Amino acid sequence: MKFIIEKEFENTRLDKFIRKKYEGVSLNEIFKLITKGKIKVNEKKQKQNYRLQNGDIINIISNQDILIKEKSFISLNETDISMIKSDIIYEDNNILIFNKQPGLVMHKGSGYKYGLSEMLKSYLQNMNFTFVNRIDKSTSGLIIGAKNLSTVRDISALIKDRKIEKYYYILVNGIPKEKEFAVKSFLKKTKTKVIELDKYEDGAKESISYFKIVKTFDKKTILEAKLGTGRTHQLRVQLSEMGLPIVGDSKYGQDDNSIMCLFSHRVIISKYIIDVNLNIPDFFH
Repeated sequence: MKFIIEKEFENTRLDKFIRKKYEGVSLNEIFKLITKGKIKVNEKKQKQNYRLQNGDIINIISNQDILIKEKSFISLNETDISMIKSDIIYEDNNILIFNKQPGLVMHKGSGYKYGLSEMLKSYLQNMNFTFVNRIDKSTSGLIIGAKNLSTVRDISALIKDRKIEKYYYILVNGIPKEKEFAVKSFLKKTKTKVIELDKYEDGAKESISYFKIVKTFDKKTILEAKLGTGRTHQLRVQLSEMGLPIVGDSKYGQDDNSIMCLFSHRVIISKYIIDVNLNIPDFFH
């Protein structure tokens, strides 16, 4: 098998490139193939951390003892295709923004043969498509996808530098005391969940969220939240600790068998002049 490196893979590590192109092969197995000279770049042995250059030629020599399966697209039925078309909110040559429905998983694994990532790869016929951010299975709303590696790197850097704005609509049990408020705390992952701490300790990360009331009901409130940081379960934990658990959040609230009312409704990527904003979803009502 031979690959000629194009510009979008420039500066990618050799082992990561092979892992992206093939499934069922661990990084340890790839390392062995490179060490044994079964994978060569420009007819020469290279280390696994070799940074690929535009125009490099990779040759993979396999035998009966080394079975490598090239990644293939999953099959989509008409229902899948219809769902994907209806939930693509924004698309250009580099970026795709998708409205994920509650209950859908982002990636294969944990008992799921495929997730939205694999479905979009197949729909676009593009193995390089990647969701740059992710949300929980029970969370819904906007997620950002990139169609090529250079855009993946760029969007990832913007997220890391907090240059992408993300807003959520949230239905909570209870009514906050203030119309607008901010929460700054430290969150730490445990084996089973994320816990909130008043002060820093090893493994904890500073987490900042900004909230304002959109609408109040008898015993519930719709909030809009803006993320200052993007920690795992950040909004869910902080609101629960305030006594404002999210409706439908069985992990940090109460299990009432309803859809979790946490919806990523707005994404602003100023560098790309993108501002996508959705209304409060029907299931909130």
